[in-house]
Amino acid sequence: MNKHFYILILSFLIMSTTHALSQNKAINHVEWKKAAQLQNADGSTSLGFAGAINGISNDVLIVTGGANFQDKMPWEGGKKQYSKEIHVLQKCNDTYSWNKKISSTLPEPIAYCGSTSTDLGVVYVGGENENGLSNKAFILKWNATKNEVEATSLPNFPVSIANIALTHIDNVVYAIGGDEATKSSDLFLSLDLNNTNPEWKTLPKLPIALANSVAVVQKDKDAIHIYVIGGRTKAPSGISDLHNTTFAFNIKKHIWESRANISDGENTTNFSAGAGVVVGNHSILIVGGDNGTVFHKIETYLSQIAQTNSPEEKAKLVADKNVLNTNHDGFYKGILLYNTDNNTWSKIGELPFLAHVTTTATMWNDEIVLSNGEIKPGIRTPDVMLGTVK
Repeated sequence: MNKHFYILILSFLIMSTTHALSQNKAINHVEWKKAAQLQNADGSTSLGFAGAINGISNDVLIVTGGANFQDKMPWEGGKKQYSKEIHVLQKCNDTYSWNKKISSTLPEPIAYCGSTSTDLGVVYVGGENENGLSNKAFILKWNATKNEVEATSLPNFPVSIANIALTHIDNVVYAIGGDEATKSSDLFLSLDLNNTNPEWKTLPKLPIALANSVAVVQKDKDAIHIYVIGGRTKAPSGISDLHNTTFAFNIKKHIWESRANISDGENTTNFSAGAGVVVGNHSILIVGGDNGTVFHKIETYLSQIAQTNSPEEKAKLVADKNVLNTNHDGFYKGILLYNTDNNTWSKIGELPFLAHVTTTATMWNDEIVLSNGEIKPGIRTPDVMLGTVK
């Protein structure tokens, strides 16, 4: 063998091995920092939004849509307000700043959509506003030359839906589950953005109906899978079923498979309305989320309030529910890691801040972005947190 060729091959093998080790080394913890806080048009700090769209397009963070309570809490009669404002966070070295010249807005106010950041732009589907549930879909793209976010319509989703999970492989978007008007959904569809006239394609249904789940794409030892983690299902009683399930859709075989239940390595836990990202070649990291302990109590109160005819009993139940909301300690703070190669869950730490729920996580370069969301019933956060995996 030619000496120079041998050295070249050896160098390649060493580089490949080093790269593989760097991708598969143990993940110990996540370091967090606050990059920014969402601002109002006048420069004051925003209340923040639940159900906002967070995504990366052309190396900027787009934060848009969402809902909040601007005057008083919902149990005090506050009305939910929906937003169509678009905010763009730009990065220069280690400095983050909001673009003050953005004048573009969403086609309409919307919250609780599904969203995913593709190479072509940030796709969002469904959601809700003052008019109810939506079946509309759009793609958002940052145009640096025009200094605006361009919104382009995509084909309508087959049903009106909120709390749907979105992910993608290349430029094929996958839409999973969600909440229809009276029930949670087991629908699973795809949309190929590369097609001139894209259409939603029906895929094998979820094993169970799920809303507020996390959907990501990751490899295991054998193939690429779409992983659907946690979620909840509407029930006739008004008290949702929360889930600790992990499902994997095998792209090659086109079948759903059950994987290990969500846990901290010792005890299983339900997980709904949290956020998740892919890390390296075989890991999925999930943060925030509601494990259902207080959520079930609140839903139980709402069910009892709806069923009682006694004004005295109704008033007592409402008062008890309001105390529970007011004294809420926040949502699940555990940082959980799933290893797709060995099908195991572990806990690698806790969030050093109140957990964000009803928001999505995305990756910006090598950092996890956790932006806005609900931190207690009715209370939002304007914080944009960045996490570095160590």
